[in-house]
Amino acid sequence: MPCHPAVIALLCCLVSAAARESRVELDHVYIVVEPGGAAGIEALRGAGLTIVREPRRHEGQGTASVAAMFENAYLELIWVDSTVHVDADHRATFEWFQRASAWRSNGRSPFGLGMRRLPGDTTPLPVPVRREPAQWLPEGSAYELLLQPKDSLAADLFVVPAATAVPTWIARAMKRVPEELRHPGGDRTISLVRVHGPPGNEPSAFGALQPGRIEMVRGPAPVLEVHLDGSGQESRTDLRPALPLVIVRGPGRAPE
Repeated sequence: MPCHPAVIALLCCLVSAAARESRVELDHVYIVVEPGGAAGIEALRGAGLTIVREPRRHEGQGTASVAAMFENAYLELIWVDSTVHVDADHRATFEWFQRASAWRSNGRSPFGLGMRRLPGDTTPLPVPVRREPAQWLPEGSAYELLLQPKDSLAADLFVVPAATAVPTWIARAMKRVPEELRHPGGDRTISLVRVHGPPGNEPSAFGALQPGRIEMVRGPAPVLEVHLDGSGQESRTDLRPALPLVIVRGPGRAPE
């Protein structure tokens, strides 16, 4: 017995929706800042966030960073550090950070979007991937880099290995350094990051992945909008020009 056209249409819609179902979600987000990140750190602290005490050095990549940690993700400030060596495997990544450091003048995005796979997902992603190991990763692990050659101005987009994804280590951090997850503003989690910028700032792989808790919005200039939960208050803190960042606690509207 042939299927009714309406049934076929419904099945097609369900298959299409399943194909678009996200397999990755936000793990962390970073902003490229000036060496040392002093102005950005001061701005984040002034906005009621706790910053980890010691910068983390990314040996081989030529960068260093600090972060504000939350129970499900973290917000990172990262910079090119002349005291951290660069190896051949990370030369291209280092050069990306150098170019991103000049984002105010060259039109590049200063943002990086680290994603993690949802539990149980191990199959290849539906977009081209370049694997990049790192000294701080377990043997056999690698980042899955998703930027394509045409994404010259785009935000960095990558998937972190399970060994370094936030759910793997956050419980230990909450026991070992609980003070680093206590924010004066009372914030506990990142519910959404909204990345504003010109069309060229959107990675070509983003539409195919549709990552959870990340949105891309067209705008005249790069702005990162981070939505925080847990404070029990509604506020909107614009940290420009120190950082291209707006912190939203509770409902907020798009940056002007």
